[in-house]
Amino acid sequence: MENKINGWENQSTTKIINSLTDNYHEYFRNIMKELTTLTTTILRVHGRTHRELSKVHRFFSIIQINLIQRMIKEKGNIFPLIKIYDKRPRQNLLEEILKEKELLESEEDNIKELFNKLSKVTNGYCPPEDGCATYDRTYKNLKEFESKVLEYLKIENEILYPRLEK
Repeated sequence: MENKINGWENQSTTKIINSLTDNYHEYFRNIMKELTTLTTTILRVHGRTHRELSKVHRFFSIIQINLIQRMIKEKGNIFPLIKIYDKRPRQNLLEEILKEKELLESEEDNIKELFNKLSKVTNGYCPPEDGCATYDRTYKNLKEFESKVLEYLKIENEILYPRLEK
């Protein structure tokens, strides 16, 4: 995943924020819709013989709720503040941004912990041999979703927010 954030350092703060909202947020909304259907389907079809699917469904649902709340807070509050700060830095604005960011950190830890649990319960997103094509697609998409969320968080934590603290 290291190479996924190369090149971001040279982008403007506004361009990073726009990319996060236009590309990542859009991807998250689309994949979460699909994964909601997929996780529900495999739970309904295979849940009787694969008891772990209730946990898969629950972990994904909680991740989804946390991520939606995070995106709403970022797009509606934090990102506009960062854009203002980028044009006209002021200490009180920076303090407000960092305070808001701090509130997101516990949610972020929760998302990462849930992905760890999800990966564990799915055996590293490896579908069972008796799984169907939908089962395979669900696990493949969950793995990709985790990778994209972690990439997104890494861009924020290693590039976007450190810029503000300089």
